[in-house]
Amino acid sequence: MKKLSLLFLGLTIALLSCKKKNNSDPEPVLPSVITNAVSGISTNSAICGGEITSDGNANILEKGVVWSTSPNPDYNSSPINYAGSGTSAFSSNATNLIGGTTYYIRAWARNQAGTGYGNEIVFTTTGYTSASVAIGTHSFVTHNSAVCIATVLASGNSSVVVRGFCYSSTNNLPTLADLSISNGDGLGAFTSTLTGLQTNTTYYVRPYATNSSGTSYGTPIAFSTVAGIGESFQGGVMAYILQPGDAGFDPTNTHGIIAAPSDQSASAPWALTLTNTGATTQALGAGQNNTNLIVGNQGAGTYAAQLCDNLTLGGYSDWYLPSMYELEKLFLNKTLIGGFAVAFYWSSSEDTQNTAWLQSFNSNSQSPGIKTNNNYVRAVRSF
Repeated sequence: MKKLSLLFLGLTIALLSCKKKNNSDPEPVLPSVITNAVSGISTNSAICGGEITSDGNANILEKGVVWSTSPNPDYNSSPINYAGSGTSAFSSNATNLIGGTTYYIRAWARNQAGTGYGNEIVFTTTGYTSASVAIGTHSFVTHNSAVCIATVLASGNSSVVVRGFCYSSTNNLPTLADLSISNGDGLGAFTSTLTGLQTNTTYYVRPYATNSSGTSYGTPIAFSTVAGIGESFQGGVMAYILQPGDAGFDPTNTHGIIAAPSDQSASAPWALTLTNTGATTQALGAGQNNTNLIVGNQGAGTYAAQLCDNLTLGGYSDWYLPSMYELEKLFLNKTLIGGFAVAFYWSSSEDTQNTAWLQSFNSNSQSPGIKTNNNYVRAVRSF
């Protein structure tokens, strides 16, 4: 009986001891966290993390970093990133940040008692840098348009969202506050055609590129539009502007034909004697050489090529008798150029020893005429 009493007493003491021990377990409290230094700062992200110095007497359920543009970012109201659970040191990325902006960031850990925060660290994201854009060239300038080429060399540290050209006839450093045209986005070369320009006017043009930093500009260039067909230009009247595919066309420099504003004769022979001059080329750009060959063959006297070769008009003395296809361009624009008779005009293109080509200004037709017969003459010059 005594043994049973002792056994019961021992069990009672053991049970009481066990109960007392459970009642003495520490209650969970907030974890203790240290925020590590921020690294890898860019325009839109940064790396941060922390160390858990105390789990707060409970399992760490979650951990990570939280950030804001205002002090004391917290778990419930700020952008947040998770880095798992447990008490090990951790690292996490703050993302979708804005360049050139000050942020506040804290490491955090959550257990049964709630969320504990580390010390606050302040950092500023990298500011955006400007794009780099360079002018290429301009080409094919007409009386009211010009083709411009440029290249975006570098985007800075953010994407180029728009690029193009700005231009002005009064501001030699044009900006987007002046006339402008856009052309896509991103890096590389781009080409734009400026339209609606004024005739015979000097323009200044600069390429631009816009990214998150703002708008940057390339070096300006200048070009001058030419006169429109029928307008006064360089001693005469603009008659024709060379187009792609024409002989002598240059994409970087505009060339064309200027007509004398009136006829040089209504009755002049092509030549004084019926000989082969070698001036047989009919193409655009051949008139000057044809004229030189005719004058070299015929010498002094009054005839079509000599009348043009001797002409000085508007301060220019490089006039010549147009080739057959140069003369055809004058016919096609005869109304704008003005002053033509409904008659045949001599070209500088020889047909045979006895004949040379005539252009009808009644209809668009060409036919040979006897060199010593008299016909109309209109001089041209090239630019």
